[in-house]
Amino acid sequence: MLFSDKQASYNINPRIPTQKIIVSGNNKIIKVIRRVSKIRELIKETNPDLIISFMVDLNMQVLLANCLTSNKLIISEQTTIQRRQTISRKFTRHFLYKIASKVVFASKSDCDYAKWLRNKTFIFNPLSHDIIKGDFQRENTIVAISSQHRWQVKGFDLLIEAWAKIAQSHSTWNLQFIGLNNDNYISNLVKSLGLEKRVDFLGWYDDIDKVLQTKSICVLSSRHEGFPCSLLEAMSQGCACVAFDCKTGPNEIICDGKSGLLARNGNIDDLANKLEMLINDEQLRLRLAAGAIKEVKRFDKNVFFAQWNKLIEEVTER
Repeated sequence: MLFSDKQASYNINPRIPTQKIIVSGNNKIIKVIRRVSKIRELIKETNPDLIISFMVDLNMQVLLANCLTSNKLIISEQTTIQRRQTISRKFTRHFLYKIASKVVFASKSDCDYAKWLRNKTFIFNPLSHDIIKGDFQRENTIVAISSQHRWQVKGFDLLIEAWAKIAQSHSTWNLQFIGLNNDNYISNLVKSLGLEKRVDFLGWYDDIDKVLQTKSICVLSSRHEGFPCSLLEAMSQGCACVAFDCKTGPNEIICDGKSGLLARNGNIDDLANKLEMLINDEQLRLRLAAGAIKEVKRFDKNVFFAQWNKLIEEVTER
């Protein structure tokens, strides 16, 4: 089921049939009721062996639509539940999730946190690119990945402040952002700190793995995460990585000091110090990059597929 007319940001295999459920109106509650009704109609019409739903707001609607049916339903969570929640999301996660066949978290931390759920498990997101082979010439660049409109979640304001502390001492290095330039807040912050010549906004790349092969350092400055796939991507392409030890994800991916560096969550000074350590020590960068390449092998997509296949078989009792 697709819930938007917008162009998908990824390709769907043409062998997979899709059904669009589009509702109109300005009243959010009425739109939710209409969508739940349409989902329920489709469930009754198709009588699926299994329903898999992603993202908390849609999870709520699918759970309500599937009530009082015998259809098996797996709920997947891709954002951390260890953050401030709206009343509707808290109700969904604490009560509605209990009626799902299974709830799958993207991190062990979230799975452990959800003590009220018995029907839970976790499956790490997979590595989406092939692991780099061989050596590549790398620029003196620090890269962060995400669209600018997500600057608050991704902590780009914290990253800019950290960069401002050390940029003057490292004139041959630049900070770069990969992602859509669809918000002016970070651009304005860069200008206010006089960093226009030391920060580049590169836009989005479909072949991001090839771009990462030319970068030296990748930084994840997020205030919170579900499971940061961008960190996996950078590690797989030989970048030396540093991340805030935020909830959740980074400390389940990085072994601190071996496959990357973890900075104290939200601590701008510590992030600046960790970045400076990497800038000043090429051997440390090389050692962490080598460790990262070994680390990400446990996130192989074949492991991910096997775990999901096992879960589906368990839920459908096949």
